[in-house]
Amino acid sequence: MNPNAKLLSVRLNGEPVGTLEQIKDGKMRFEYASNARQISFQFPLSKTRYGNMPCELYFGGLLPESEEARRAIASKFNINPNSTFALLRAIGRDCAGAISLHEPEDPIVADTFHPIEIRPLPDKELAKHIRDLPRKPLFIGLEGLRLSLAGVQEKAALCVIGGQIGLPLQETPTTHILKPAILRFPGSVQNEYLCLRTAANLKLPVPRVEVRKSDGEIYLLVERYDRKVDDQGRILRIHQEDFCQALGFREKYQRRGGPGFTDCFALLMNTAIPVIDRRLLMEAVILNYLIGNADAHGKNFSVLYDGEHGTRLAPFYDILCTQVYEDLSEDMCMKIGEHYNFSDVVASDWEKLCKTAAFSLPETKRLISKHTNDVFRAVKEERALLRKTEFDHEILDQVVMRVEKNCSRLEKLF
Repeated sequence: MNPNAKLLSVRLNGEPVGTLEQIKDGKMRFEYASNARQISFQFPLSKTRYGNMPCELYFGGLLPESEEARRAIASKFNINPNSTFALLRAIGRDCAGAISLHEPEDPIVADTFHPIEIRPLPDKELAKHIRDLPRKPLFIGLEGLRLSLAGVQEKAALCVIGGQIGLPLQETPTTHILKPAILRFPGSVQNEYLCLRTAANLKLPVPRVEVRKSDGEIYLLVERYDRKVDDQGRILRIHQEDFCQALGFREKYQRRGGPGFTDCFALLMNTAIPVIDRRLLMEAVILNYLIGNADAHGKNFSVLYDGEHGTRLAPFYDILCTQVYEDLSEDMCMKIGEHYNFSDVVASDWEKLCKTAAFSLPETKRLISKHTNDVFRAVKEERALLRKTEFDHEILDQVVMRVEKNCSRLEKLF
């Protein structure tokens, strides 16, 4: 890797779509190649060069948010932790969606369905790598891994074939995300599993998840929705971007200048089937309220650019009951109507949300009525199933109680 290079080849499914350049003052600019495919709502196809701000918003959104993770990556590659360009050069080979960043001279390999090649990870080795995540974020350095995941939480991307976890080889795209237990928040893995399984029980689009343990280390294994595996066991990347990238927001929290639900509903007017995607988003708003998930921010929703089905709202992810942890705020990341706090939201707030989002109030009332009944039933069913496993945790009873309280509160509003 040439540390003096100032150009990166931006590729979509392996095909060059443009060039990301770092200019003299350290700022970036992006320019499309001829006959390129569009990579973001914020980068319409054009012959003009996009400047530093949109580049930071979009390309910076591909990187981990944690300063600790950035410093660890920078230390590994001896680069500036504050340089988005340098970090992308170091770990941008496998990002969320189908974007990858390469040295300009790297061979061009069209990213069609790719054979999955892995080095299996025995339990003890996997557990060691999980424990090392604070020092080696994203498993950087193992088997030459140079991949990136956005977000604050410690996590890693890897492959799972026939139930066997392994590290990807030969440019193999990763198939799953591993999320270890968060020590500050007891039962975080089981909490998130319970909430995602509750959503699946309600037929809402969420990734497949399972709880596993390797040499005493409990973790959540999440199947990537931005990957597609065919019946021959080959894998294809599917392009995506989160709402902050698509809408051009640096901040993910509405109170700090990030997107609100009005922005999110407006964005979905641009998908292949807006009426379905906007209804699903309203169901997600209701679900997060009932589950007690205050952390549904702009980077926890995405759009998926599936060539087969067109642009669609991506499956929901990062859903857990934050209300059971006293250290976390009771205020939601995006307000409903005039209020951020769960207990402050009244009927007029839902009415205002519908008005500003140009969404049907009668349809919202119907969805609220449906989910206040179904969510509590589903969370109890999923909790009962977990009680029979080795992964049972006392926090789950608190989750069920919170859901019951939230369902009762919302049901009384209408």
